[in-house]
Amino acid sequence: MDLKKLAYQTEDVNKEWSERISDFIYNHPELGDEEYESSAYLVKCLEEMGFTCTYPYLGMATAFRAEYGDEEGPAIGFMAEYDALRGYGINHDELAHACGHNWIAASTLAAAVSLKGTKEHWKGKIVVIGTPAEENFGRKVDMAEAGVFDGLAACFEMHLDRVNCVENTALAMTDFIFEFEGKAAHAAGHPAAGVNALDGCNLTIAGINALRQHLEPDVRIHYVYVDGGKSPNVVPEHASLAVYVRAGQKDYLEEVIEKVLNCGRGAELMTGAKFTYQRAENTYYDIKHYPELDAMMVENLANLGITDLAKGDIYHSGSTDVGNVTYRCPTCYTHLSLGAVTDAGGHEEEFLKYVNSAESNRLLHIGAKAMAATALDVIKNGGF
Repeated sequence: MDLKKLAYQTEDVNKEWSERISDFIYNHPELGDEEYESSAYLVKCLEEMGFTCTYPYLGMATAFRAEYGDEEGPAIGFMAEYDALRGYGINHDELAHACGHNWIAASTLAAAVSLKGTKEHWKGKIVVIGTPAEENFGRKVDMAEAGVFDGLAACFEMHLDRVNCVENTALAMTDFIFEFEGKAAHAAGHPAAGVNALDGCNLTIAGINALRQHLEPDVRIHYVYVDGGKSPNVVPEHASLAVYVRAGQKDYLEEVIEKVLNCGRGAELMTGAKFTYQRAENTYYDIKHYPELDAMMVENLANLGITDLAKGDIYHSGSTDVGNVTYRCPTCYTHLSLGAVTDAGGHEEEFLKYVNSAESNRLLHIGAKAMAATALDVIKNGGF
């Protein structure tokens, strides 16, 4: 029996079901760790399809784990994302799925259910993992550290983008809040009595910018002022920066971080303003590739009509907590292109017009079939 054909037939039967999922999540945007309505809806959809769900999961209120199958063969994982972003609409204060996580959730569930349609012909288990807060906290990092992905024969996720790409890249990343505490004084009458915390921020930025030419070309450091004082005629007693640090490899990221922190420490020495920092709770890793798994996906996409694949470009990459998963189990993280209808990319407001459209639905079904077919290749192969 042609199991891939059977999986495709299952996906075709459930087309309207998966499109409803995309539409529901799109119309109910929620921030990371607050995806209460979205996660409950996805669990309900999976239970209707015969999956056994653990929800909440790992002490995370909006995470879940859904399983179908047995313990006698390989376990195949699919990751769902469903958190939204803020900053959209006329007043830039609305939540929205400008990164297409509605589509990710729908394609993930569609792939799992399509694979389920073949289940009587193989031994093993299908696992759907609901992973909250990719955009802000990166709960896949916590899950990876807890061993959630250990032992999976393969894990899959897809994302909408400007290009089709299987060999995706991602920068390792973490972020900081840098704070300087000085001493207020009248900026004209008694400036010598003050300790300028804002100068601490300014000199930190100057140090970072001087550092750039001595770093590898895949490093990215960006920042914004969070607090720069209240009035120009008062020496700022407090100032702070939000700083993101990225690099092509997770180990080199730690070297860069130490150099960036030294910029803050040096600014403390120069100004006398006390320097402190807070590091984000999670660090995103770069993506580790599994060439044999990637080759399977490339072949299955070609059979479904997608052959124009771009190469991953580390110099034009973002960051994702999927990278941490790739260090725990064979993972295939694929991008499908909306380039036929828009030049916009993820996080752009224009992208919102297309992540829940006829074109995104067309790609949803291709993506679900490609993930299910590649999972069947893994099962046939006996894992890696």
